[in-house]
Amino acid sequence: MSRPSRLPLVALGLMTLVSFGGPILIAVLLWGGPRSGWPPDRPVEWIGVGLVMTLFATCFIACLTVGWWRKQPPRITNKLDEPDQDR
Repeated sequence: MSRPSRLPLVALGLMTLVSFGGPILIAVLLWGGPRSGWPPDRPVEWIGVGLVMTLFATCFIACLTVGWWRKQPPRITNKLDEPDQDR
């Protein structure tokens, strides 16, 4: 029997990291300019916010679709195919 994949746990870990660290990173980026607050006034703020949102969306979609990545056909077993334990 093969070991289960760690891919779902990695996707969930990345999603958790982005969910908690993303807003903190956005806040740090917005406080760095001459005018803090919304809307951002520097290109680096727009790029940073865009990257955090894109990373969040990517991790979210990955967590939703991780079951499709390694989809294996269901294993059909038959009692006649199993070796007899009694003999």
